[in-house]
Amino acid sequence: MDLPFMVAWFDDLLEPKSFKDYCVNGLCVEANDKVTRIVTGVSLRDQLIDAAIEEKADCIVVHHPNGFWQGESQLPVGKFGERLAKLMRNGISVFGFHLPLDGHREIGNNAMIAKSLGLNPVHEFLKEGLRAVGVIAEWNTPATREEFLDCLNTAFPHGVQHSFFYGAEKITRVAICSGSCGISGIKDAMEMKCDAFITGSIKEEVPIYCQENGVNLASCGHHRTETFGVRALAEKIEKELSIPSKFIDFDNPV
Repeated sequence: MDLPFMVAWFDDLLEPKSFKDYCVNGLCVEANDKVTRIVTGVSLRDQLIDAAIEEKADCIVVHHPNGFWQGESQLPVGKFGERLAKLMRNGISVFGFHLPLDGHREIGNNAMIAKSLGLNPVHEFLKEGLRAVGVIAEWNTPATREEFLDCLNTAFPHGVQHSFFYGAEKITRVAICSGSCGISGIKDAMEMKCDAFITGSIKEEVPIYCQENGVNLASCGHHRTETFGVRALAEKIEKELSIPSKFIDFDNPV
């Protein structure tokens, strides 16, 4: 597949210009004019590049385009220059999609987390630009707190990192925000009558806020809540474009 076709295909699927983000969304490194084999992963890192070389891939797609965040110099020196040189030597182009891969309604992290929990999406929240990144979803039958935790421990093989139960005894309506979310997002979800909040990593003030405001919240890890989108994207690429695509995970416990 020609690289310009992949650029257009990703633009059409993920609509990166609809999101107000703080990193590059789209083509980050152009090292080849073709795409014949793809590796996807959560974060751009040395291990993922080495795995792509071993897989003989000529394209990497990541959720966290490390080195291309707003405020980073992007000068080809030091570790960043070493990484670029390795990509160029091996003809591996790189795409990064951050918020577009959180908020996609079909294969986004939050939509896929809802699906893995058997929840039915009913609303979006946390608008970033023209689109929202979070999902509010419901079960047909209320779950107890214990059933809620059991579902999460099934969806996340490493389990729940932190759980705080100061809200409703029965949980039907759940807000989901992969990665991390601050108190303002939790407030938005509670105003939309959610019974619980699922996110990745949390800050120190979040447990206090939950206790003082009667919130049920579970955090399951920043990285671990963001494996869903890149995995689903690899499957979609292979199915729709017949390009061999493989999700490779190098776990990050935070």
